[in-house]
Amino acid sequence: MAEVEQSHWWYRSTRQVLTQILQPLLPTPAEGRLTLLDAGSGTGATGAWMMDHGEVIALDFEPRALVLYEQLHPGSQRIAGDVSAIGLADESVDVVLCVTVLCHQSIASPAAAVAELARVVRPGGVVCLMEPGVRRLYRAHDRVTHTARRFSRNDLARMLSGAGLAVLSSTGAYSFLVPPAWVKAKLERGRIASDLDRNQGGLGGSLELAARVERALLRRFSLPAGLSVIAVGRKPA
Repeated sequence: MAEVEQSHWWYRSTRQVLTQILQPLLPTPAEGRLTLLDAGSGTGATGAWMMDHGEVIALDFEPRALVLYEQLHPGSQRIAGDVSAIGLADESVDVVLCVTVLCHQSIASPAAAVAELARVVRPGGVVCLMEPGVRRLYRAHDRVTHTARRFSRNDLARMLSGAGLAVLSSTGAYSFLVPPAWVKAKLERGRIASDLDRNQGGLGGSLELAARVERALLRRFSLPAGLSVIAVGRKPA
């Protein structure tokens, strides 16, 4: 992640779609700047962009990831821990972003983890979830990333509402990748391999262009499914 977060088309496109969805929903800070939690931050590839909007706390259970986060994105706070047991006070952050964490085999209960994310958000604050979509599409990249489950957009929405949050939006993303990913999964037949090891340019920029077209659609419509799913909930004031 640290090596390719700037060069890989998927990371660039993911930061752009998350910014497009989340930025208009950011609460107005009561005083000072917003406090934003990058929950399951990794090296910052999908969440460090939030530093443009306030003080970011990076949370991850992998110490090496936090070291790389600081090297690549200096100025953030960093805490080692688990999204299911966050070492922060109740209602202590304005925004939580959690990307491809609930799918991990280390998360015993995704719903309990979302409840914990909701616990640390202030009234009026938002929680944004992004996870792998299409539940039956398990493939080589999932094996190397220890992915135990995939979600529908309704799965994410139900977990947000179950944690007491009002669901503001839910959508599929990277819908154009579902057919080729299905074919790729059939061809891989049990292999273990990471999508980050190849095709960083996205077929000569064509995949990044497709993602740009999809983002234009997402400004007006929610997609029923996609290789990723995204949902946002707000804590009642």
